[in-house]
Amino acid sequence: MYEWTVILRAIGILTVVIWCLSWVRAWWHSRQYGEIPTGVAVGENQSDVLPELSVLVPACNEATSIESTATSLLNQTYPNLQLIFINDRSTDQTGEIIDRLAKQNQRITAIHIDTLPDGWLGKVHALHVATEQATGDWLLYTDADVGFESNALTEIMQFAQANHIDHLAGLPRMKPAGILIEIAIAAFYTSSMFFVSAKRVANSDDPLAVGVGALNLVRASALRQTEGFEWLKMETIDDVGLGLMMKRGGGRAMVVRAGDQISLQWYQNLAEMAGGLEKNSPGLTKYSVVRAMGLLAILPVAVFGFLCTFYLPLAGVAAAWAASVLFPLLIMSTFSRQSSLSRMSFFLFPVGLALLWIIFSRALFLLWQRGGVQWRGTQYGISQLRQGQRLEL
Repeated sequence: MYEWTVILRAIGILTVVIWCLSWVRAWWHSRQYGEIPTGVAVGENQSDVLPELSVLVPACNEATSIESTATSLLNQTYPNLQLIFINDRSTDQTGEIIDRLAKQNQRITAIHIDTLPDGWLGKVHALHVATEQATGDWLLYTDADVGFESNALTEIMQFAQANHIDHLAGLPRMKPAGILIEIAIAAFYTSSMFFVSAKRVANSDDPLAVGVGALNLVRASALRQTEGFEWLKMETIDDVGLGLMMKRGGGRAMVVRAGDQISLQWYQNLAEMAGGLEKNSPGLTKYSVVRAMGLLAILPVAVFGFLCTFYLPLAGVAAAWAASVLFPLLIMSTFSRQSSLSRMSFFLFPVGLALLWIIFSRALFLLWQRGGVQWRGTQYGISQLRQGQRLEL
């Protein structure tokens, strides 16, 4: 019995140490992210300095948000701008809204996709089609629910040019629709900071790549040195896949916070978040049952480890839980400033992590129950997804 007590105490102490070090790692990585400066001058000669920029916005059933996104893009101070909106087989009013906007403004090009070729994911195919029609020296891939400040594209492009970047990924300012979704997003943000080092992304010799659906800016000439979207046609984590593709092609990459330029209400509620992550979250497992079980086991093992702290002497229990609370308290203010999410949402990280675990578990259950992923009305088999995955996770 004594030996078991020693083992359980050791597990408890190790769990607390790993927990605290994880927060330190996430904080350290978060300090590596720069910000795009605001307030840059927009002079009369900007049209001679700033290159032509094509903004590509794929949309499937985005009638509630796409007009707001389009308005924010039309209000940009950027002089040389081409806007391409792609209606990817929408069943709502998205197509009609895009056509109306295109008739009202010559800068907008409307593309309608009615059928999806075999072996393609819808969004990747939409980007592929639009890229072939883009004329800009730079291409900005963004989503149909992103809001842009009026000077955003000018600031983003000047930053990219000043830093000689070929691929710029930008983290938006989050605008959660409710407290539970905010807690889940805060947990997602914290987890991302733990795994993604901006210094590694910027290191051309490091394979780590990143992409952000709200802001993926690429130099067109550098994109032409890559395998192209056909290489990514079955990559469910397509945003990061674009970053990987750019890095493989020799492009210089950078990831920054762009909260002063763009904002995003990612999901309206947890149910919408669960539905949205059905497509890409199973890709984290590489569609392996063993890997899936290993990832799902992390949270229960962590809970067990914290329960083991109660086998410590009373002073040890107090110290362990004080440290477990102190580290999030010290770091949550930094994360709150960086992300615009509340400090409390980061302090409730365990709750957010549990919510993400449930969403991830559901996505995996549906994956194996269906024998693949159902996305935008199309079924993709597990073997097909394995063969098409490009990310080495």
